Amino acid sequence: MVLAGTAGIVGCAEQKQAGYYDPPRASTVTDAQIMGTGADYRNVVRAPSQLQFDLKAPTPSQQQQVEAQRARAIQEGNTTEDGQPMPQTAVASSAGDSSAPAQPRSPNASERDLVPQPQTYMGTLPCFAAGMECEAQRITLTLAPNGRWRGRSAYLDDAPNRDKPLAEQGCWTVTDEKPPRVFLIGRDNNVRAEFVVAANNVLRLRAIAGVTPSLNYTLTRQPDLDPINELAKQTPPQCP
Repeated sequence: MVLAGTAGIVGCAEQKQAGYYDPPRASTVTDAQIMGTGADYRNVVRAPSQLQFDLKAPTPSQQQQVEAQRARAIQEGNTTEDGQPMPQTAVASSAGDSSAPAQPRSPNASERDLVPQPQTYMGTLPCFAAGMECEAQRITLTLAPNGRWRGRSAYLDDAPNRDKPLAEQGCWTVTDEKPPRVFLIGRDNNVRAEFVVAANNVLRLRAIAGVTPSLNYTLTRQPDLDPINELAKQTPPQCP
């Protein structure tokens, strides 16, 4: 009976935690901690002291956002004349217009691309018009990058005007198609002739004086420039 009671007491003693009978010394700091945490009547788990790190990326400041937007605008070319980013509405408008067809280039730009410097072409063409009273004529054509042309027609047979070559001038335009077409326009704003640029040094006649030839007739570029000086004293046409 006594042994059983002793065993019970020993069992209860073994279930107590270490230090149970050795409480910490009384201290104002210790008492304050116990009372603040309620450790005197409930279990409190204290996490070990450690540094806390925020793993989220820091939010960029307003200045950083402005600098990033400016760098992106410079890279994409969406900047104003002073180097500032374009407004979003302007950028969206330009992006929306990118699908629109490109505006046609001005005639002067197309003409300068085809004829960067004055060029002279020469060849023999039939006398298509019935009133010309000739069979063939020697054609000299000079194109200038400012959109002006000068031409000289000299008859090759016993035509009445054989000794009087005809010189005239006007404006010329070119299309953007491949191969491009060249139109000679007279002072009366009517098309005098139409050529196709068959090669860099050849103009193939497509129509002249409203007549389309059934055979191929060409003008070939000459190594020397003929300015057709007999027209130097005449007022040049105002070409666009």
